[in-house]
Parts: sequence; C-alpha cells; structure tokens
Amino acid sequence: MRGRTAAIAALLLAAAGAGSAVSAAAEPPAAGAVAFTHRCGMCHRDGGTGTYVLARRLGTDLSLLEKRSDLKPEYIRYVVRWGITNMPRISRVEVPDKDLDAIVTYLTATRR
Repeated sequence: MRGRTAAIAALLLAAAGAGSAVSAAAEPPAAGAVAFTHRCGMCHRDGGTGTYVLARRLGTDLSLLEKRSDLKPEYIRYVVRWGITNMPRISRVEVPDKDLDAIVTYLTATRR
C-alpha cells in the first residue's frame, strides 16, 4: 500500500510540474516575491515560526527559504500541498496555483 501511495504522489508531482511550468515561466520575478511575502512570509521570513523550526532542524544557514539555492520546484510544490513535519498542507484556496507557481519561480531563481 505504501509503495502505491508513493507512486501516486510521484505521478501527481510530475503532472503538477508539467502543467505549471508554462505559467511559472510567464510570471515576472517580482510577482513571486510579492506572493511569497503575502502567502508565506508570516512563517518563513526572518523571525517566523517556520524559519525557527527549520533552523533547529537544518541549521541557520538553511532556515531562510529566500536565501536557499538548493530548493527544487517539485519539492516546494509537494511540501506546500501535502505538508511536512510542522508545516500543514496548504490548499489551493489558501494559495492558488498561480501564486504557488510564482513562489516556486521566485524561490528557485538563481541567487548571487
């Protein structure tokens, strides 16, 4: 049963990634920064609960999502929609797919 669930999750991730690649490319980078601040900032900016939990789990160098360069689009989408450890799953009502696409583009942009 567990293997079947993982296979279904992998298929859903692949489908979500394929469908949203076009929308994400069309979003200007500034839209992602605005969406991240509005939808995720309360937990994942400096001083937020999510940042604190990530610092305890992964270290302070990986606690601020905006400063990371190792995040993969599929991983971000999966964590947002299904949740992980302390982070609850976030519905499409709370963060619409268009906003999630913009956030993914923003968080995976090349950092210098």
